[in-house]
Amino acid sequence: MSPRLRQVAIAAAVLLILSFSALTVWRFEQTLATGQTVILQLAPVDPRSIMQGDYMALAFAIDRELPDDAGQYRYVWLTLTEQGVASLHSLSNTLPEQAGVIALLLRQRDGITSVGPNAFFFAEGSAAVYEQARYGLFKVDRSGKALLSGLLDENLQLLGENLR
Repeated sequence: MSPRLRQVAIAAAVLLILSFSALTVWRFEQTLATGQTVILQLAPVDPRSIMQGDYMALAFAIDRELPDDAGQYRYVWLTLTEQGVASLHSLSNTLPEQAGVIALLLRQRDGITSVGPNAFFFAEGSAAVYEQARYGLFKVDRSGKALLSGLLDENLQLLGENLR
């Protein structure tokens, strides 16, 4: 391969990677800006693992309601209270068509099925702010992809200085 062709190939690969990255960031920004707000109650976790340096271990109450065969499903369907707090409706492999039901993609991690991430990262030195967390604040797009955008206290007040 000639040096010129190699430079063109490298430039094309870099451009492709940067384009894909920009598209991914744009999609996340769209979900955060226009996604449905869903609030999931946190479940207690081992107190020794709540604070792990600059992140907090998370578990969700709905995960404990999921049946043993939840891993065979793609979505958890949720209903929301007036405040936006979610409760389990059912499991499915399709998006819901009925009004008032929100779908979240289920996550598989180490053989465990969950509705959300297992950690929330925060700025160094701000762990005390998040010790009062009782809920996770999510933005969910139409395909069921959910982004954790913050943590809330028992009064559904946002904790910390989130940019969203």
